[in-house]
Amino acid sequence: MEYLNRDDMQQILRSTSIGVWRVEFEEGGAPRFYADQVMDELIGVSGAITPEERFLFHRAHIHEEDLALFEEYSAKLAEDPTEIVYRYIHPVSGEMYVRCGGKREHSDTDTVRIVGIHQDISDTIRLEKDKQAEQRLAELNHMLKKEHLLQQDYYRELLDIQNCGLMAYTLPGHKIIHMNAEALRMYGVKDIETMQQELGRVLAGIYYPDPETPHKLMRLREVDDSVDYDCVINKGTKQECHAMAKTKVFITPAGERAVATTFIDVSDMILLEKALQQAKEGSRAKTAFLFNMSHDLRTPMNAIIGYGILMEQHWGEKETTWEYLHKQKEASRYLLSLINNVLEMARIESGKEVLNETPWSVQELNKAVDAIMEGVVHEKQLQFTRRLQIRHERVLCDPLKVREIFMNLLSNAIKYTPEGGKISMEIEELTCEQEGYARFRTVISDTGIGISEEYLPHLFEMFTRERTSVESGIVGTGLGLPIVKSLVDLMGGSISVDSRLQKGTTFTVILTHRIADDTHTEPADAKEKTELDASMLTGRRILLAEDNTLNAEIAETILKDAGIVVAHAVDGAQALSMVEQAPEGYYDLILMDIQMPRMDGYESARRIRALPDGRGRTPIVAMTANAFEEDRRAAFAAGMNGYVAKPIEIPALMEAMADILNKQGKCHARRKRAIDGACETEAQKAGHQKK
Repeated sequence: MEYLNRDDMQQILRSTSIGVWRVEFEEGGAPRFYADQVMDELIGVSGAITPEERFLFHRAHIHEEDLALFEEYSAKLAEDPTEIVYRYIHPVSGEMYVRCGGKREHSDTDTVRIVGIHQDISDTIRLEKDKQAEQRLAELNHMLKKEHLLQQDYYRELLDIQNCGLMAYTLPGHKIIHMNAEALRMYGVKDIETMQQELGRVLAGIYYPDPETPHKLMRLREVDDSVDYDCVINKGTKQECHAMAKTKVFITPAGERAVATTFIDVSDMILLEKALQQAKEGSRAKTAFLFNMSHDLRTPMNAIIGYGILMEQHWGEKETTWEYLHKQKEASRYLLSLINNVLEMARIESGKEVLNETPWSVQELNKAVDAIMEGVVHEKQLQFTRRLQIRHERVLCDPLKVREIFMNLLSNAIKYTPEGGKISMEIEELTCEQEGYARFRTVISDTGIGISEEYLPHLFEMFTRERTSVESGIVGTGLGLPIVKSLVDLMGGSISVDSRLQKGTTFTVILTHRIADDTHTEPADAKEKTELDASMLTGRRILLAEDNTLNAEIAETILKDAGIVVAHAVDGAQALSMVEQAPEGYYDLILMDIQMPRMDGYESARRIRALPDGRGRTPIVAMTANAFEEDRRAAFAAGMNGYVAKPIEIPALMEAMADILNKQGKCHARRKRAIDGACETEAQKAGHQKK
């Protein structure tokens, strides 16, 4: 590789408007300012002039508003390498923007020598202003103050410290004369040799937003001119870089035609503009979503309140009030499902959703499908067909999330398919190249109302709906499909859709799961299911820790109706105090809310577990509105034995308490047998000793 000689470098510096200077100071003497020819041209010196006169000439032409800043900059140069951007009044050309950088040369003499560069960046600044990037100047000053001259080679160091990229090569041979460090970074290459080898491919891959730009650049082979333009380097790759550029023709000392191109990286500005646009679009979508949700949430709320009023008015009419109560419960369940969808979408957006893999049989999905389709098929007179063609039934997956994916898709098919329509579900195991894994394709089709071609690209976007519930007559949050897409992505799968208006819709989901073998067993909790025996709970003493008066009243009534003796604590601190003051074994179980004043449920549980005797082993069940998986794990980490989410379903609460009390009874029996066995062994030893 041939390197540049001094003449080559001087030519490049002139083409890029860079002058070189040196200032010398001695105590008691006037400052001396030395400059090369390019520097004199840039500051407007013509004819012979002494170094002392040049110093005064330069200072006299600094813009008066920038003089104080320049003085501060000059003072710092005696200690550290420093750079500045300031305005200079050229005697002929007028106001110009200058980038000036320098550093002190260390020597054993008393003379202070500072060397540096002076570059005219007026065209760049004006170009930035044209592109509405007025803040670039301030940012540039900030960054330049932090940069240091690190290279040993004098001229290369001057070019490498530039914040803009510089590349020069011959035309038409495309032999690279030089590339500075910033240009190498922007092009994503490690050195000039690599760039020379890849130059043709790299230049061909540059994208120009203005289609006229390539033609203007081609003209530079014949015409001495310059071109200002925008471009995208390495478009579509991880190294994509948006740049504002200027290409200018110059002639090398050897007489070759060449071009020098300077680049300014504006990728951050482009990303900011895109982010602002996306934020505006997201804000509009969320606003529309909230308007739609306002209607959808008020519908079940209106039913709940309305049926409550009707129940009061018809209180003596048992059959009528029973019917109102049933409808009120249905509206409550629907309202809860709406809220759960919104919360799950928020959870997915926050990145908290994780997979909890356990052994599971694909046949379990069939049971869930039967549960959802059994009543609907007859009610809407739908024709439902199903085909299952698999080789591996047992896999490792997150059963709750797998069920949620397909229950959502089937629910949509049911909602949007009119009476007499057809719905089909096919599960087929595909060939899987990954050893130990099985790949399943599930296709759910319907003959429903379909989706328009215009809306299909937005189908899985959050906060969007093709038609509101008012327009379609079908209520819902519109979050079902975004949740499905997020869960499929979480599992590393894929989902696609094919739909036509009034013809129907087909969803295709492909998921890959690890194959479960004999070493993968179901959790012990899943195997031990306690059959609820009402007598198991009768007479038990339960401590209820609940700060909300209405919730406490409801829970107390439910428990007392089951024959349970209930004591109430208004917060975690009181619950701890009541356990500490009660005799050992007094409370059979504690129902613990989580979010309470003074002391929350987690802290209360931890302190109860720290008690030294049997009171520290009292079973604790979390009973809370915090319904996410991490909340469940936090409850167990605090020492709790069970977890029930609000709103409380009575069968689930009773089953959880019975299950824990049953396990506690078994543990107590095992401990008793162990103690009895130990005592019997000691007695036998004592008998042998007597003999």
